Amino acid sequence: MRLYLTIGFLFSSITLFGQSNSKKISLWATYYYVPTLMHNEKGIDILDKNEKKTGFKLDSCDWCNAVIEGTVFIKKENRTYVFNYAGRSKEMQYDCRQCSKYKNYGNYLNSSKVLWELSGGFGKGCKNYNLVPFITIAVDTVLVPIGSVIYIPMAKGVKYIDAEGKLAEHEGYFFAGDVGSKIKGNHIDVFLGSSKENPFGFVKSNQDGTFEAYIVTDKNLIAKYANLHK
Repeated sequence: MRLYLTIGFLFSSITLFGQSNSKKISLWATYYYVPTLMHNEKGIDILDKNEKKTGFKLDSCDWCNAVIEGTVFIKKENRTYVFNYAGRSKEMQYDCRQCSKYKNYGNYLNSSKVLWELSGGFGKGCKNYNLVPFITIAVDTVLVPIGSVIYIPMAKGVKYIDAEGKLAEHEGYFFAGDVGSKIKGNHIDVFLGSSKENPFGFVKSNQDGTFEAYIVTDKNLIAKYANLHK
């Protein structure tokens, strides 16, 4: 679940990897991550999809951080639990504008109703796809269908620390495995796992910071990245 602004997009047909039907698109990007937060007995309840208490609570500002990101690691009694977005409640649970950090937050009506479910790994995106750090992106499905692979030339060769703490080099490919209520038009959101360190120069978090990308049509590449998310 991601939360940002609306903008238009550009489409054109090109030849990529020897395929004449690949699409060149103009995108702009933000990033999201999984915060690691501490259970707080005096905090706000984490509710399940039936609006029942899960036994986990977060400080008000931590609660807001969690609902904005859509997935959260909660530490309780020396264990870490993964909770994933599972829908919205009928009533507001907490107005995040009451937290000074989010006093100007505009999407408080949606975020105030987030419900959760226990998950694993780094959480789930759409169609039960696992979120994969530095590979999964949230998209507007009108422009980029879930299950698509996007190639971003500016990402190829970028070095980053992967989920296992090892230095890796990016191949330039991203998998459309998530959505967000504010991810519209040519806006994508890059998943960074539990890291807030963004290694990608194309991620400007600004709708004027556009770059070129390509929707991949190679079935083998699509299958490779889909399997990576299962």
